[in-house]
Amino acid sequence: MADDAIIVSQVTVLPDEIAKVISNTTTVAPAGANDKWYYKLTSVSNASTDLMAGNFIDYAAVDDDTAPVAIHTADKVKFLYVKNTDASNAVYIVIDGGTASSSAGDALYVGAGQDLSIQIPNTTVAEVHAISSTSTVNCIVAALLDDVA
Repeated sequence: MADDAIIVSQVTVLPDEIAKVISNTTTVAPAGANDKWYYKLTSVSNASTDLMAGNFIDYAAVDDDTAPVAIHTADKVKFLYVKNTDASNAVYIVIDGGTASSSAGDALYVGAGQDLSIQIPNTTVAEVHAISSTSTVNCIVAALLDDVA
């Protein structure tokens, strides 16, 4: 439980007269030693690029001489959370290795101040690309990755 991601959502849909509230809680947990957490405050520019690069976080005790473990493009994205911290610009994410753009038919839209959480276990780090709508925006990116390298 300490290494789990817990997503709690509540959505109100339809007009006020017939509104329906839908609630859900999802827990995503590492399945074994190869499942590792990634976390980074990421600058997303207005040019399509990889959303994730860098190192896994050390959530187990390590000594002072242990170097961080790098994520690889072949690592599988079991869970992805993106929080757009910008006040006015959107972020578009594609998960098929294509070029991220606001006109991509399969682009996932994360509006200003919004967040996205998805489970995409057959998608690799190399296939997740992002772009901002205009200027560079900061996003909190957290992911549970299957370290296959």
